[in-house]
Amino acid sequence: MARDRVVKTEILCHSTRKDDVLTVLEDTGRIHLIDISGLEESPFMPLAGEEDPELARLGSSLARAIPFLRDRTGKKNRTEAVLSVKQLQNFLANDELRKSAVRAANIADELVELEANEQEIQRKTRFLKQWQDLPVEFSQINREGLYSLRAGAVSPADGFAPLEELQKDQPLFHYVKISDTRVLAMWHTDVEAEVLNALTEAGFASEDFSGFQDNPTRELAKLDQEQKANHSRKEALQKEVCDLAESLPNLEALSDAVGLAGFRSSSAASGRKSSKAVLLHAWVKDSHIPGLRDALENLGEVEIQEIEPLENEAPPVQLSENATADPYLMLTDMYGRPQGADPDPTPHMAPFYAMFFGICIGDAGYGLALAAGAAAGWYFTGKRQGNTRLFRLLFQGGLASIFWGVILGGWFGMAHDKLPALLQAAAKPLNDLVPPGEIFSLSNQFLYLTLVFGVIQLAWGVVVNLQKRLRQGEGFAALVDQTGWMLSLLGLFPWLFDHYLFNIYDNSGVIDSILLGMLGAGALLIFIMGGREAGNLGGKVGLGAYACYGIVNLLGDVLSYSRLFALALSSAIIASVINDIAGMLRGSVPVVGILLAVLVLAAGHLFNLAMAVLSGFIHTARLQFVEFFGKFYDGTGVPFTPLRYEPKYVRIER
Repeated sequence: MARDRVVKTEILCHSTRKDDVLTVLEDTGRIHLIDISGLEESPFMPLAGEEDPELARLGSSLARAIPFLRDRTGKKNRTEAVLSVKQLQNFLANDELRKSAVRAANIADELVELEANEQEIQRKTRFLKQWQDLPVEFSQINREGLYSLRAGAVSPADGFAPLEELQKDQPLFHYVKISDTRVLAMWHTDVEAEVLNALTEAGFASEDFSGFQDNPTRELAKLDQEQKANHSRKEALQKEVCDLAESLPNLEALSDAVGLAGFRSSSAASGRKSSKAVLLHAWVKDSHIPGLRDALENLGEVEIQEIEPLENEAPPVQLSENATADPYLMLTDMYGRPQGADPDPTPHMAPFYAMFFGICIGDAGYGLALAAGAAAGWYFTGKRQGNTRLFRLLFQGGLASIFWGVILGGWFGMAHDKLPALLQAAAKPLNDLVPPGEIFSLSNQFLYLTLVFGVIQLAWGVVVNLQKRLRQGEGFAALVDQTGWMLSLLGLFPWLFDHYLFNIYDNSGVIDSILLGMLGAGALLIFIMGGREAGNLGGKVGLGAYACYGIVNLLGDVLSYSRLFALALSSAIIASVINDIAGMLRGSVPVVGILLAVLVLAAGHLFNLAMAVLSGFIHTARLQFVEFFGKFYDGTGVPFTPLRYEPKYVRIER
């Protein structure tokens, strides 16, 4: 339940042992490698990652081949293989599999070319069909000589009238109509300038027939033959693809084997080297040092020793939590790891998060469904050696939902008076929170309860911040400052609750004065401590007043916890509406109505549960990140990132 102690280590090995050392470091997954390639004033030179060109080419082929084979064969789903590192590395020695990868990549490239060629053939065919009545060969058009021969299109708006006029006025010009908009025009070169100007004015646009020599009919026949050959080649390649697809699982394993080898090699780029030695720096968890030392020294010419960090060098943060708090580490990582004197916020946050998440759902029936679904996800993800934190968090949230659902009388949105007497009795204590004779609904009391929870969590944040500042050596100043905030918090809100929400004490007596006195004393301490660093009286007053303004922010922070009530209420209302709709459908048609009612109940409550879980997860996290963490936590630390390859297709059994 705290930050693990990590130490900086130096690993020195003979250059021939570099790959073996990196293999051990990656396989253990217990070191956070430090990039010292840019380290100054070192007798060692930067150590560049030595990429195997052949392995790089194989990786490139696999990157093209695997998606291609999946797409062409429709095999979207895959069975994830579980392999040891040794088994995975054996795939690198399979020459036939390597050849299959290269062949599949080449086929992928060739098919792309064939498909592009097919599209080009289709484009040319559509173009030539527009000129299939052309009475001359394409080689005759645009040929140099006494006469010029051009083919083109005229503007549909003007038609052939301008060409008729040109033919009448210019005896050395003649045109032949090919289609409604296409013509073949011929003129003597002596009048070329005049004819070209007239054709431009008439909207004539000459076509480019470069690439074509024969007449349209024979050119279309050539394209048809080319299309058939293209199609035949594609069919042959597709058959080959089907054969290659049988080795797809092995190609995926080979891809991860290549990735593992490349990852270990590229990791070397963070180190430095001399003519015969390699130097690496890494952070290691203190308790892992003996085992790592044994594993490395068994290699032979390798030495590992602890060294002092550089000045202002912050170690990465490794957190270890107990089984109950561990799921909430994912939330800490969303915000950021602790830094400096920051405490580990996870155990402080965990009980509040579970309780608040349960309040947001607020239905025991939903809690049972959520806990069951999360337990199933936890089980199956654990079997696949996946990360089960989310499912464990949701499981705890489901248990909390059951608790609050029982307290609130929430069971799949059913009306409270229709519940069995035992379930009604479980919700009675919340109704009895107010004195007899006062008329308060369950929702009012629940709203007040969520605000009380907000005060409790914020007060705990003040306590944690006091511990943090004492560790930083602030001593008396931290004690006075945080005492001011605690007095303000515990003085202000009981007074507000009693005067404006519900009666919790006799406000005509001494308790009221005590609470106001606590608020005043707290504000005075905050004022004094807020302005203590200013150099003059005006600065002290200004900074002190600004610090006191934070008491107003406390009010906003506490009110933020009302979102717990709002989410629980909205979920309960939607559940009730779903039940009402199902009830109306049940009585509408004898048999079909019952089936429709069941469908509405199942789909409606499932949707409502999903929305409740999503909104509860987000808004409860917001309360932790903004209201709670804001009181004591910075979260600017660097997480401890183990040197370990994460495979894409297989699971490595370590």
